Amino acid sequence: MKNKFQELFKKYVDGTLSREEYDKFLSLLDSESAMADLDNELENLWKKDSQNESKVPVKPIAAKASYSPKFIWGIAASVLMVLGFASWFLLLQQRPSGIESYSTDFGEVRELLLPDGSEVKLNANSTITWDNAWEEKGKRQIVLTGEAFFDIQSLPGKIPFVVETGKVSLEVIGTSFNVDNRSEKVEIYLDEGRLNVHMEDPEIDIIKMIPGDKVQVDPETNKIDKESNTSLINSASWKNGILNFKDMKLADVLVKLTDIYGKTFVCENEALLDIDLYLGVPFADWDTVKQVLALSLDIEFIENNDLVEIKRL
Repeated sequence: MKNKFQELFKKYVDGTLSREEYDKFLSLLDSESAMADLDNELENLWKKDSQNESKVPVKPIAAKASYSPKFIWGIAASVLMVLGFASWFLLLQQRPSGIESYSTDFGEVRELLLPDGSEVKLNANSTITWDNAWEEKGKRQIVLTGEAFFDIQSLPGKIPFVVETGKVSLEVIGTSFNVDNRSEKVEIYLDEGRLNVHMEDPEIDIIKMIPGDKVQVDPETNKIDKESNTSLINSASWKNGILNFKDMKLADVLVKLTDIYGKTFVCENEALLDIDLYLGVPFADWDTVKQVLALSLDIEFIENNDLVEIKRL
């Protein structure tokens, strides 16, 4: 614990503590040995700084002085408060710039709060990148690979929010929506607000979406399919913990499961692949999904690591 305290104290003074490390440092101060550790570190800091006239020395707390523990803790707290304000000031000044990336693994769902207050629920096997210089550039921009549900925060000044998915970009106008571009096509479902869908080809008209619209775009052929009056449970049920396989053939379901869980499926029975499914499966883990599908379709999954063979019972 002492080595950890020394490590965090040094980063505390340098102003390089992360928020997680800051919380850890505060928790260590509650330990019984914290007083002696703090005393030693402040004394070391005094010795170091006294050799450098360009620095303001911090007077150490004398371990052998006849102060009451309460008085000593008061001095230590005041020193830590000064150091704390300096550290957090440096952290704010050194706010990360450039592009930041967030990812999920197979079978993992992650909820994110972006610096602008927007919320993102990132589906499995997905990645978004966020431009930290959005305030300076006057534009909030995300690049998505995979699937995510967005709930965008409206900001004063109407700073635009754009989601890039390869050859398709979405201009967001105060809204919540789902985007899936893991397959060869990009699927967009609008739950609230408005969306303008822009194609890479400038000759293609902007697609204007209203709540309940679902748009499927093939970026290679520029083919666009649009449905109206759809619902969240049909178009983005994963957000609420359900994989909804409505009017889908087993072959298409297996493609979805490959994207989500990273499995490779083998099925020699073509008639089995052509079965139409109409069911909802709890989006928990692969074992749960496998069990529900096996019972519903009277099939078995024979697994060898990530290779899964499907046979009818």
